[in-house]
Amino acid sequence: MPLKDAEIRAFRAIDKPVKRADGGGLYLEVFPNGSKLWRLKFRIEGKEKRIALGAYPAVPLADARRRRDAARAQIEQGVDPTIERKREKAVAKFSAENSFEQVAGEYLAKMEGEGRADTTVAKAKWFLALLKPAIGKMPIGEVDPQMLLAALKRLEAKR
Repeated sequence: MPLKDAEIRAFRAIDKPVKRADGGGLYLEVFPNGSKLWRLKFRIEGKEKRIALGAYPAVPLADARRRRDAARAQIEQGVDPTIERKREKAVAKFSAENSFEQVAGEYLAKMEGEGRADTTVAKAKWFLALLKPAIGKMPIGEVDPQMLLAALKRLEAKR
């Protein structure tokens, strides 16, 4: 039987976690400390797995059902949502570690390692330092030509 929002608010766990099913593998796990987590139980390649879909009330019932449906669609296509989530986190971490500032620093180190003239390296450092406030913290994959042009035009307007 599908859950209702009023029921969810009233759920309390006594001394061990309690599960309340909603349907389609979606259930709410209620812990003794009062926290409530949405989880989805599913089978893929003959193995039973589960994935967390968020905490209640930050993720309301309707959103949990939408997330369940999206995960089910992935499962039907043969994609394991748990592996897909790990892949997305790895890509996000890689993107965050490769900011414009980081790549620019590597470029400057390469220039110095190649034995470029001190004035050439100094000019590159100066120029990249001017761009740092506008796009320094952005992942390098998100910096597109229009964004770079806008940053350069702002610099030109200041001069």
